[in-house]
Amino acid sequence: MSGLWPAHFGNQTGELPEATYTPNKAAMYLTKRRPHLRGFGPVESAFVREGEDNETLISSYLEWKRSYAPRAAQTYAIWVRRFQEHIDKAPEDIVVGDWVAYARSLEGRFAPKSVEYALNIAHNYLRFWQEQGRLRRMPLYLARVGKAMACSHRSIEEQEYRRMVSALQAEGEKSLRDLAVVMLLHDTGMRVGELVQLEIDQIEEDASATIRTEKTVQRRRVFWNRGTDEVLHRLIVARINSHAPTDWLIVEKSGDGEQPLTTRTVQRIIQRASKLAGIDGHVSPHSFRHAFIHRLAKLGTPDAIIAQLVGHSTPYTIAHYTKLSRPEFSDFARRQFATVDESVLAA
Repeated sequence: MSGLWPAHFGNQTGELPEATYTPNKAAMYLTKRRPHLRGFGPVESAFVREGEDNETLISSYLEWKRSYAPRAAQTYAIWVRRFQEHIDKAPEDIVVGDWVAYARSLEGRFAPKSVEYALNIAHNYLRFWQEQGRLRRMPLYLARVGKAMACSHRSIEEQEYRRMVSALQAEGEKSLRDLAVVMLLHDTGMRVGELVQLEIDQIEEDASATIRTEKTVQRRRVFWNRGTDEVLHRLIVARINSHAPTDWLIVEKSGDGEQPLTTRTVQRIIQRASKLAGIDGHVSPHSFRHAFIHRLAKLGTPDAIIAQLVGHSTPYTIAHYTKLSRPEFSDFARRQFATVDESVLAA
């Protein structure tokens, strides 16, 4: 504390001159110099409060999250539960060591991007309690989340896509749903979360749909070709003829009813289709999104247009995709060779 404690606050043991000391003045000085100390005070364990335990804390946060982001609350639930049950403490008792221990518990068990995602959710959870003045022993700025390097998803090649389509078409009507999934992913570059939320009345006559972008909640249009449109209309007719109880376009059975496809189900569809097509290597739903971006880049489509079509907030976020596909990059790079070749010939 040497050098940080003002002389007019008395000595470092806390003995303050009666004439100059006011509690508000001391608190104001400390919190101005160190904002993370705001809200610190007598520590009362939340578990001492009547009826409050891990489940109560988790539910309080998720109910708040659900009030403005229902889908996020659903996906956050498992990670919030893991964090709270790992630390097993009231917000007032959480310290930096709890954060470090939780972060270390994730290493090696999950992919780097999943760890980053989990820690961001935990950080959001801690901030929820900090804003209520209950995170008292841990400055939130010490809950650091490192930037992970994402594993690269390979783009599916056009010939591989055509083999997948042929394999599913050979199975007839029983694979109509799976065929629609594969063709829509290929033609639109949609995220899985956007695909599974499609409803029948969103399908327009001009082979397009207006969807809500998953990450920005803004609306955008997606387009598909004639072959995909024919498959979608066959699927819609089949849904109507079967007296479907919901308006979802692509569904799976759930008990006595139906529900939109889950992310895991879409992954299984792609894995099965790639296996039927005899494709070596891992193909994921995101492989179609990468391929979509690369195709547009090769056609010379500006990054700003590609960003709008795939639902990115700015063109800068897709530059790391398009820089690998743009023909002008190689054209400019190869100009140096032409200059060198000419000088060699002249010599």
